[in-house]
Amino acid sequence: MTDDVGVTRRAAADRPWHEVPEHVRRTVRSATSVDLVIDAMTDAESPWPVELQRRLLHPASGGPAVLVPRPGGQGLVLGGERHALAPALRFLGLDVTRADWVGDRLRFQQLAHPVTGAAAVHLDLPARLPFPDASFDLVWVDLDEVLALVGVGASAGFLGEVERVLAPGGTVVADVQHRGRRAVDAARRRTAPSAGMAADVVPVRFLLARAGLVPVGRHAQLPRRDDWARLVPAPRLREELAATDVRTGARRVAARTLRALGASGVLAPDAVVLSRRRRDASRDVTTLAERVARSRRPVVAALSDARVAVRGERFVKVPLSADQQEALGREVAATHEAAASGFGAFVLDEVTTSSYDGVRVADAPLLRARPVSLDEAEDVLARALPGPTPPDAHRPLRTTAAWRRLESARGERDCAEIGAASLRDRVLRTYGALLVPVGPTHGDLHPDNVLVTAEGSAHLVDWNRFEPDNPLVLDAAYAACQVDLARTGSGLAEAVRRLAATELAGPLATIAASQRGALTLAQVATLVVLDRVVSYSLPRRRYKPWTLPGVRAAVAVVELFPG
Repeated sequence: MTDDVGVTRRAAADRPWHEVPEHVRRTVRSATSVDLVIDAMTDAESPWPVELQRRLLHPASGGPAVLVPRPGGQGLVLGGERHALAPALRFLGLDVTRADWVGDRLRFQQLAHPVTGAAAVHLDLPARLPFPDASFDLVWVDLDEVLALVGVGASAGFLGEVERVLAPGGTVVADVQHRGRRAVDAARRRTAPSAGMAADVVPVRFLLARAGLVPVGRHAQLPRRDDWARLVPAPRLREELAATDVRTGARRVAARTLRALGASGVLAPDAVVLSRRRRDASRDVTTLAERVARSRRPVVAALSDARVAVRGERFVKVPLSADQQEALGREVAATHEAAASGFGAFVLDEVTTSSYDGVRVADAPLLRARPVSLDEAEDVLARALPGPTPPDAHRPLRTTAAWRRLESARGERDCAEIGAASLRDRVLRTYGALLVPVGPTHGDLHPDNVLVTAEGSAHLVDWNRFEPDNPLVLDAAYAACQVDLARTGSGLAEAVRRLAATELAGPLATIAASQRGALTLAQVATLVVLDRVVSYSLPRRRYKPWTLPGVRAAVAVVELFPG
């Protein structure tokens, strides 16, 4: 039987969706559209926890899809919490089937992360997989979850089923945890659901070998699977951990000792393991990440949208959806436009669009960057901004790019979504004739977008919001707020309040005051907030609901400003 979201029921029983509250599971079972799920998720009186929202909706869960060996063919995703993985694999060229032993989780994925035309099967665990022999070129399975649920013996049998449905030359990708760390964690939480001590210490290599599979690659997920920022290949793990270790005292000494003893897996326990049949293990098959980075040991970094950054001989941004592929194309074009503007000295050279396996990526040279302090980042941002402009270069606000975005249908939708409709109407009614310095703006200036090379050369990155004809004050004011956020740990609401009250100090605040033209600082703060409201290409409420409270708080602050 196939239900209203396309799930075919083959399971005699259902497995519980662990660590997801019952009221969330009830909502998923009753919802008939993703909008109803989001309504419950963002309910003002009882919103779902922010971390749960991020885990369920964040597109980074599909990032490891770039570890696929080749485009095309058939893919099977078996269980696990990588909710956006199937859409990412589909975009990269595989025909994907979802199968899960947790019915509520599968239904949620069908609602929130749909894959047009893809099959979805609710099955038992353990059980024979309801697919013919040699059906899939890629099988992705959460082996750690399988171990925890059914134990070693049944897990080995399940992997035998995975091997049966694997096509000749195919690849199995398994989410796993290092056995040493698994044993330590299990000793700490003996009350957690588990299939016994053996499941906590069994080597993954042993389980794979029993199914006739041989590991051919391992990528650690740092810092953890649920909130990974980097996928690091095993040969680079020791140096990557050493370069990013922020521990102090005895913990730092212990970590250094573990690295020296070859036990980096205890420090970075979560991993993605690629394996093939023994007869295929020696074949030289490269992953998409390796091809785009032109390196056999690339590091993959999660980005804020459905895209990843791959670092090898080049620095490459890879989209995981059609929307992000278009956005990356616009970003490259905007970068070239910025290079021809007054920002030219701070723009990277040789940023291009390339195509790999039919996927268009943004390709840039790899620079040896060094850590940048907040004070240094502030200095770079201030140096990059244009100086004072003569009064005859000022233009009415209604002639700028920010105004066009605000008065567009998208601006109307975004402001209504976040509760800023009346604020937008007031600005459109009263600000249009005010004269402001106009010129090129970066559009998203903050310390994380500053890059300084080992040789001392400073650059700004992420030019996707570049505009040639924007109010200059937006860059300086937003950058001043972001530096204040980084220093104080406050939210955007407090930063824009301080901006309007002339409480922000430093070179960026000074530049903002000099570039405001006929605007008051309260009006500048209002424009900064509204510009953030319409700054995303995708609706916040649907794709990033956890960002709503902070922006809503900022809207509430600026609505109290006079004029």
